[in-house]
Amino acid sequence: MDTIIIIFLLAVIALMLMYMYYDRYKKVKKGKDPRAYIEGLRALLDGRDEWAFSRFRDVVAEDSSNIDAYLRIGGILRKYGKPDKALQVHRDLTLRHGLTTADKKSILRAIAEDYFDLDDLTSATSTLQELLALDSNDRPAYEKLLEIQLKSSEWDKAYATKEKLIKLGHDHSKKGLAIFKYYQGKALYDKKSFHKARLLIKEAIGMDPACAPAYVTLGDSYIMENRLEDAVAAWRNMVRVVPDESYRVLNRIKKALFDLGCFGDISAVCDDILEVSPSNLDARLALADYHMKKGENSTAAEHLQKAVDSHPDYSLPLLELARLYLATGNQEKLLELMEIVKNRRDTAEQSLRPDNEISETASIPGIASGR
Repeated sequence: MDTIIIIFLLAVIALMLMYMYYDRYKKVKKGKDPRAYIEGLRALLDGRDEWAFSRFRDVVAEDSSNIDAYLRIGGILRKYGKPDKALQVHRDLTLRHGLTTADKKSILRAIAEDYFDLDDLTSATSTLQELLALDSNDRPAYEKLLEIQLKSSEWDKAYATKEKLIKLGHDHSKKGLAIFKYYQGKALYDKKSFHKARLLIKEAIGMDPACAPAYVTLGDSYIMENRLEDAVAAWRNMVRVVPDESYRVLNRIKKALFDLGCFGDISAVCDDILEVSPSNLDARLALADYHMKKGENSTAAEHLQKAVDSHPDYSLPLLELARLYLATGNQEKLLELMEIVKNRRDTAEQSLRPDNEISETASIPGIASGR
């Protein structure tokens, strides 16, 4: 009899335990209903941020373990100009126990964005470094770190970060590092350390021969030391390699050549550019100006006409040609030029009209058809 009673009691206890676990299981299942979370994600994709925010709040109210929902809430707060509130949400997450490495990375990434929007770049950097301690190959973290370093003009650090990014991308070319090497040199140029600046700037050109800003500053550094010939040589190298960037240095070259008493050399410079870039407007105008100064008005007019023909959307060649015809009293050519201007104006006005433009009466039934 005692055995039967014990078995009965054990059965009752087992049934109670089963009921308790079943009830807890139902609550867990209910708390982790994914519908609200999915609706929030869909609302985000549709640009309905307010509804998404509401759904994610519902999610965390029922399931406080949903880290991603908290991150989404913080992201929406940051987006709408409340990075301080977002930071509070995200920092609270760091106090939780049992976070996975992936969760920690996501939280730290969000915190770094919050600090960035708060313009606390020091804290943003520290947060990213903490993230990189978890994963030294986290590319987005390095990209954000580079953005901060560029904003802070920390060129040496930016160079190292860019170098790391290139390695992560399995790229063996140093071309992407050139602009950062240039900025290192430019920082020394700004401090008037011209020789040291040139060493770095020449490295930049070696990494990327098309790094136009490097040539510009290289020539400028020579000018600061009154080395005009070296400056002209640097800039002429630039227009040979990247002729489309010649607008950056043509006026510099003209002035340096004038100071050297070699202004006539500007013709050869422009010819070098036009040989590889025949439609180069700056070179064409500079060459026309050179011939005008020499009194060779017909040659200047030829160059200006070529500029007009190759750049129909630009007014400067037309104005320069009109100025030349006015100066030489060529009324016939001036009238022809005015006709070109008129035709361009008419074409421009026509292009502004809607293709399907119809008269007001055409929309009235029976009028357009003549009925």
